[in-house]
Amino acid sequence: MGEVTPMGERARAKRGWRGILRRAALTALAILALGAGPAAAGKSDDTLRIATTDWWSTLDPYVFTLDEAAVFYETVYETLLSYDERAHKFVPRLAKSWKQVDDKTIDFDLRDDVTFHNGDKFTADDVVATIKYITDPAVPLRHKDLYTWVASVEKLGPYKVRITAKTPFPTELSTIAYQFYIFDGKVLDKLADKADYGRTRPIATGPYRVVSLDQTKMVLERYDRYYAKNSPFDVHVKHVIVTPIADRQTQIAQLMTGGIDLIRNVPADMARDLAKTPNMKVTARHNGVLMYVTLDAMGRSDNKAMTDQRVRRAFMEAIDRKELTKTVIPGGDIADLPDGICVKAVFGCASSTTPPAYDPADAKKLLAEAGYPNGLDLEFDVHEPVKEIGEAIAGMERKIGIRASVRPLPLSLYVRMRGEGKFTAFLGIRPTNALPDMNDLCDFFFNGNRDYWNDPLIRAAAKEGALEFDDAKRIKIYQRLIDQVNRKNYILPVADLPMVYVHSRDVRVVDDPLSPITTTVRDYVWSH
Repeated sequence: MGEVTPMGERARAKRGWRGILRRAALTALAILALGAGPAAAGKSDDTLRIATTDWWSTLDPYVFTLDEAAVFYETVYETLLSYDERAHKFVPRLAKSWKQVDDKTIDFDLRDDVTFHNGDKFTADDVVATIKYITDPAVPLRHKDLYTWVASVEKLGPYKVRITAKTPFPTELSTIAYQFYIFDGKVLDKLADKADYGRTRPIATGPYRVVSLDQTKMVLERYDRYYAKNSPFDVHVKHVIVTPIADRQTQIAQLMTGGIDLIRNVPADMARDLAKTPNMKVTARHNGVLMYVTLDAMGRSDNKAMTDQRVRRAFMEAIDRKELTKTVIPGGDIADLPDGICVKAVFGCASSTTPPAYDPADAKKLLAEAGYPNGLDLEFDVHEPVKEIGEAIAGMERKIGIRASVRPLPLSLYVRMRGEGKFTAFLGIRPTNALPDMNDLCDFFFNGNRDYWNDPLIRAAAKEGALEFDDAKRIKIYQRLIDQVNRKNYILPVADLPMVYVHSRDVRVVDDPLSPITTTVRDYVWSH
C-alpha cells in the first residue's frame, strides 16, 4: 500500500465530516416526518437550548473543572473579586474592597447585600467555610496545589475576612479571583460528603441559579435577586437548558430541526460546511487555549534525536503555521500565531525573540548536518482533540524527511505517558483562561515530571518570577524565560486555538466584556 499523503489524510477527514452531515440531514428529516420536532421554544420564550459533548454529574468548580462545565459554573458561582483582562485591573465582586496588609496577608471587606439562591444571606462565615474546606488536607481535589498556599482564613467581622499565605505569594489575588468560588457555608456544613455540594441543586450567588441537574439535562434560570444587575457579570437569557448529546451527528440533526440552538467546539471542515446551511451561523471566538509542540531535549524518551538542537529546529521549520490556520485549525481566520509559549492575554507574556519561521529547505539541511541525510522515524504523540491538526503537521514533517507516526492519546493516557518520559514529540493544548499568568504556564511546562528540558536558566527564572511582586520586573523575568525557550527550540507555540460555535440565527455569541480569551453562557444573547 502506498504512503498516505497529507492531502489524502485531510480529504479523508473531510469526507468523514460530510458523511456525518449527510446522515444528520437524514436524521433531521426523519425527526420532522415523525412529528417529533421540539415544542416551540427558543427566543420566543427566552429559553436557550445548548448541547454538550461531555457531561457532569456535579456542577462544582472544585470537583469537575473541565471546560464544558466551566462555561456554565462561572455564571452560577462567584469569587471575591475578578480580574478585568481588558482594563488590566482587579474589580470587586463579592468583596467590595481589599487591602494588602503585608506580603502574605490580604483583608477583604465583603458586600452586605448579597443572598444565595436559596435565600441565605452571604457573610464572612461562607468565605471561611469555603476556604477551610478546599484547603483541608483530608479533602482530595484535582488541582489541590491551587489552594494549599493558604496558611489561614479568619473572620474579622460579619463582612470582613483575612486570608494569610504560608509564604510571600505574588499571584495571591489572581488565584483568589480565578479559583476561589464561594459556597453557602450553611449548606456545606450539613453535607456528610462535601463533594455532593454540586450534585443536584448547587447553591451560589451568581446571575444564574441551577433549577435542576440530572443525567438528562441541566436547567438554569436567571436569578431575579442578583445584586449586580446590568453589570458585566449579569446574564441576558432568562432560561438555559443544557443537554448531553455525545454523538455529533445527533447534535447537528437537533440543530437543523430546532431542537437545540447552539453547539460548540466544531471542527474546521464541518464548520465551513455548516456555514452554508440555511438558518445556521458559525462564530469563532478566542478561547485562551495555547496549542504547542514539545520536543524532548533531555532525551527522556527512547528516541534521542531531539537532544540535538538542529533536529529540534528542523522539526519546527517544517511546520507552516499559517497554512494550518487556513486548513485545519477551527476558527483559523482569527487564530493568533504566538511569539512565545503563551497567548497575549496571559500576564507576563513577553518575548524579544520568535520561534523559527517556516523554512523546509533549511530544515532538510539541518537534518543532514545532524547526521540524518535520509531523514528519521519518530512517534508523534498527539492529544486526541487535536488529532486532525497533528496529522497535518505529520504530513509537513514527512516533506523534510521526518517520518512522524501520529499516535492520538486521550487525556488520562497522555498525562501518564508524559510523566513517564515517553514523549519524543508531542502536540498538546493548554487552556490559559482559568489562571492567565505565566506562573501557571511555568508550572505546567517545567515543574516535576512534565519537564523535558531541565534548563537551569528556565528553572531560575520560573522561581524568581513566582516570588517577584513588582509587575514590571515579573514581565522582564518571564521574557528571559520565553526567549530561552525560543533560542533553544524547546517548545513551538503553534497557535492559539479558537472556539467555534454553530448556532441558529436567533442567537449571537458576543465578546465577553471582561476577557478577550473567555466565552461563557453570559456571552450568548438573542439576535435583535
